[in-house]
Amino acid sequence: YNEYKSYLRNVVKQNSPLCDNAASISKQIASYLSLIGCSFTFFFMMFHKKYKSFTNRLILALLLPSFIVPCTCLNRNFYNQDDNKTSDDQHLLNKTLCIASAFIFNFGIVSQRLIILCVSIYLLLLVTSAPRFRYLELSFHVFIWSTALMDSLIPLYSNSYKYAEDWCWIKDFTLQIGCYYGPMLTFLVVEICIYAIIIKKIREEFVGADRIDPDRYAWYKKYIKPIYYYPLVNIVLAIPTTGFRMYDNFRGHHPGDKIYCTLLTLHATIFPLWGLVYSLMFLLDVDTRRLLLPSILCRDIYNASIGIVSSSRLNSRTHVF
Repeated sequence: YNEYKSYLRNVVKQNSPLCDNAASISKQIASYLSLIGCSFTFFFMMFHKKYKSFTNRLILALLLPSFIVPCTCLNRNFYNQDDNKTSDDQHLLNKTLCIASAFIFNFGIVSQRLIILCVSIYLLLLVTSAPRFRYLELSFHVFIWSTALMDSLIPLYSNSYKYAEDWCWIKDFTLQIGCYYGPMLTFLVVEICIYAIIIKKIREEFVGADRIDPDRYAWYKKYIKPIYYYPLVNIVLAIPTTGFRMYDNFRGHHPGDKIYCTLLTLHATIFPLWGLVYSLMFLLDVDTRRLLLPSILCRDIYNASIGIVSSSRLNSRTHVF
């Protein structure tokens, strides 16, 4: 808290434009909110054993990179290379932390986009057929984490992770296109196309149909509805961040540019906030929201405490005998 307070004090005292100050403060606040939301959702899913469902495990996998990215947005003070008063050892440490932060940041962003792509593919399979969850989940995880790892190792091998203004990222523009902008825009277009097909299929089966199959509707409520809106929300949140990236690279930063300032503030606020949005979507679901009622929440905590006490007494008796 003291480091964050001193950072905000230094940001306000600097002679940088007001837009940059607002963006920095918004990014810090959004990062803390995402960390709180993801942490609470992790605890909630483990406490109620929600991870036993394949659908919830997809959401849990989505929360993991959404937790990693805000962590990299909060450690700016640890690798500020503009300070000429630091020693050579400190500069080496700052450079190492910068490279590590940039690698984790890129890995988290790419894996998050790949998970949303896999969620879209999973929804498409659900509305067209009945997939085999075991092999499908294994295929998803191999594709997500191996692709994100390879995509993040290429700039590391090329020594392109360096300090870039307010954070550490890829400095080489060619690698930015090849390892970030190109794949991210490609995945985003594929997600939009897949989601359009999903909407069309669902409307044909449940909205425009004369008679709805009860078993099929129960299947829809159990497997499709809990994650139906995640790709849509991700696409909506990606619009301002993608718009800022494209505007910044092709037009650049000009003093007094109101469009740049608006896009920068939206980007800095929304970019780390995805974890909080996903957490709220999960916690505000009908089945999950019922477990958050004060009476049910107190009952579950009491039952868990009783179970812990009973287990400790049983272990102590076993130890005596």
